[in-house]
Amino acid sequence: MSHDTTQHRYEQMLANSATAAVCIRADNLIVSWNTAAEQLFGHRAEQVIGKPLSIIIPPRLRAAHDAGLARAVQTGQARLAGRSVDILALRADGSETPVDLSLSMWFEDGKPMFGALLRDIADRHSAKQRLEHLAHCDTLTSLPNRNALHERLAAEIARAPCSLLLLDLDGFKHVNDTLGHSVGDKLLTAVGARLAAAVGAAGYVARLGGDEFAILLSDCADPLTLDKLTSRIFQGLQPPFELAEQSIYVGTSIGIALSPNDASDVEQLLSCADLALYSAKSDGGGGRKFFARAMQNTSEQRHRLSSELRRALENDEFELWYQPQICLATGSLSGVEALLRWRHPDHDLLTPAAFINVLEDSAIAEEVGDWIVDQACSAVAEWERGGLGSLRVGVNLFAAQLRSGRLFGVASSALQKHGLSPAQLELEITETTVLRHSNQSTKALRKLRSLGVGVAFDDFGTGFASLSLLQKYPLTRLKIDRSFVAHIDRKVGDAAIVKAIIIMAAGLKLEVIAEGVETVEQELALIRLGCGEAQGYRYGRPMRAAEIMDAYLPKARLIDTPYDAKSNARSVASILGQRSKYC
Repeated sequence: MSHDTTQHRYEQMLANSATAAVCIRADNLIVSWNTAAEQLFGHRAEQVIGKPLSIIIPPRLRAAHDAGLARAVQTGQARLAGRSVDILALRADGSETPVDLSLSMWFEDGKPMFGALLRDIADRHSAKQRLEHLAHCDTLTSLPNRNALHERLAAEIARAPCSLLLLDLDGFKHVNDTLGHSVGDKLLTAVGARLAAAVGAAGYVARLGGDEFAILLSDCADPLTLDKLTSRIFQGLQPPFELAEQSIYVGTSIGIALSPNDASDVEQLLSCADLALYSAKSDGGGGRKFFARAMQNTSEQRHRLSSELRRALENDEFELWYQPQICLATGSLSGVEALLRWRHPDHDLLTPAAFINVLEDSAIAEEVGDWIVDQACSAVAEWERGGLGSLRVGVNLFAAQLRSGRLFGVASSALQKHGLSPAQLELEITETTVLRHSNQSTKALRKLRSLGVGVAFDDFGTGFASLSLLQKYPLTRLKIDRSFVAHIDRKVGDAAIVKAIIIMAAGLKLEVIAEGVETVEQELALIRLGCGEAQGYRYGRPMRAAEIMDAYLPKARLIDTPYDAKSNARSVASILGQRSKYC
C-alpha cells in the first residue's frame, strides 16, 4: 500500500470523525480543519485554512499559547503531547467553551507539525459546576452551606483575625409542627434573606442545616462591632413573617467566638461558638453570648456527668422516692408522685436538681424514663397487695419518651405486668417537654388517655403557652405551681390566680392539685378556694416505697409531719358546710 493511499485514508478518517481535528504548522497557521471542528467552533474550513490558530484561542490565553508553540518548535518536543487537558476555546460568536485537548507532534520534511483532537466538554463542565455548586450551596436558601463555611473559615483563620456567630431560631420547631414543613422551609428562606440583609457585604452568611445559621466576619474581632451586628440581627427578625396567611414570629439566640482569641482552628472555633450558643439558649433564648472559658469547663462537666449517669443506670444506682398526695376533703391518701433519686457512690443521695438537666438531654433519658414507669407501677401494686387500697401514681415524663413513639407500649405493658387499672397511672408533662415534641407528644398522650391513663399538667401557670395547651392535650389534672401556693394565705393576688385556675379547671372538667403546701394556713386557704387535692411537706416529704406503706396503713401516722387526717376532715367539714366529698 502506497504512502499516498495511507495518507488519503487517514485524512478521510479525520474528515468524518465526530471529534474536532485541527492541524497547524510550526508558524501557527492552520492547514487542516475537519467537519467536527466546523460544528464545534462555528468556522467553515475555507474560512480558517491558512489563518493563525489564535482564532480559536481566547485573547487572554494567546501569549501562553505562542510561548508554548515556540518552545516546542525550538526543542523539538511538545510538553502537552500525549496528554489530555481541559482548556477554554473561543467560538466564532465570541463565546468560550471548555474542550478536552489531546495534542500530538510529528515531523514532515524535517519540519514540526502539530495535531489537536478537541472534544466539547461543556456538558461535563456544566455538570461539574453543578456538583461544585451543590457541594458548597444550601439548596433551600441558596446560602453557602457547612462545607463552604469550613473552607472559608479555614482561609480566614490563617489570614487574619475573624469572628464566628452561630444562630439558632427560637420557636422554629413549633412552626414546623403546627404549620407544616412547607411553611417551615419558606420561613428558613425568609430568615436567610433577612440575615443577609442585616449583615450586608461585611459578612459571610451560611446555613448549617435545620434552623442553624452561621455568620463569618473577616478582619473583625471587635466586640463592639459584633454587638452592633447582633442588634441589627435581632431587629431584622423582629417583624413578623407573613406566610400561609399568618403572621409568624421567630427570634434567635446567638453564640459568638473570636479567632485567634478563643481558637485558631476551624473545629475549635465552631465548638466555642456552639458552647456560647448553648449558653445563650440556656438563659431563655433571644439573646447573645460571647464564648468564655467557663463555658468549656461547664461543657466538660456535663460530659463527665453524662458518663456517670450511664454508669449509674448500669449499676442500679437510681431509686424512686414517693411524695404523698392528699384528698383535702377527707384527709386520705389519694396518690403519690414518683420522684427520681440517685444513690451516688461518692456523694450519697442526690436529688434531681444535681443531674436532671444533663439526664434529660442524654442518650439514656428514654431508658431511665421507661424504668421509672415500670418501678412506679410495681410499687403501687405492692402497696395494694399490702392493704393500702387502689392508689394513683404520678410519673414525670422526659421529652425523649414522647419523641420515640414507644410510650404507649411501655405504659400499657407496665400496667398489665403489675395488674393495675389505667386510672392508677398519671403521666405528668410540663410545657417545656411537650413544646419540644409537639406532634409526637399529642398523639402518644391521646392514645394513652383513650386507654384511661391520666395526664397531669405540671407547674401550671408558670409558662407562656399554658392556656393554649389546655385544649390541645388530653389533660385530666392541673398541678398548681408552688409559687402561687407559697403566699396564698397572705397575698390576695396569688389567691385570685389560684381561684381562677380552679374555676377554669372545673369548666374544662379537670381535677386540680396544689403543690408545695407546707402550712395549715395554706391548706385552709386552698380548701376555701375549692381545691381538691394537695401535696407538700405538710403531708410528708418524699420517702421510700416501704415508708409509704408504714405511714399509711390503718392507724399509722404520716412521717415527719404533724398532719392529722381526722382533725383535718373536721376542719374541711366546717369550711365546706358538710358539702359532698371531693375525693
